Amino acid sequence: MAANTNPIYSIKGQVANNGSTGMNQLVLNAANDYTGIDADVSLVFTASADGSYIRRLRFKAGGTNTASVARIYINNGSTPTTATNNVFYGEVSLPGTTASAVAATIDLDYPMDIAIPGGFRIYFGLATAVAAGWVCTAIAGDYV
Repeated sequence: MAANTNPIYSIKGQVANNGSTGMNQLVLNAANDYTGIDADVSLVFTASADGSYIRRLRFKAGGTNTASVARIYINNGSTPTTATNNVFYGEVSLPGTTASAVAATIDLDYPMDIAIPGGFRIYFGLATAVAAGWVCTAIAGDYV
């Protein structure tokens, strides 16, 4: 039997939230499009050269926000401002939240469970602007 050169299990865990600006990226501005080309979409994850497996995206409120929608896009690794480089993958409703010193804001998980090719990226944008922002974190693994 030949060796498996394309494993289905990732070898290295990856937790990412826009590697270019650090792990505390709050998105406040509205993109409100279905193509992913708006300047207000935010990079969440970039696959390793050998590809990556995206388990889920976790959304966490940064404080008090009005309700909105998070739209999720998969990009082919090229410029996201060109619509043909993106696919609108899905969306999740984000509830209104209130910051509190004695109660947690909600965690929302958006299951993906997909493998993406090397260099592909995950972006998200909000349908309406919010006051405190939302953080989107990818829970993933790399096929190194």
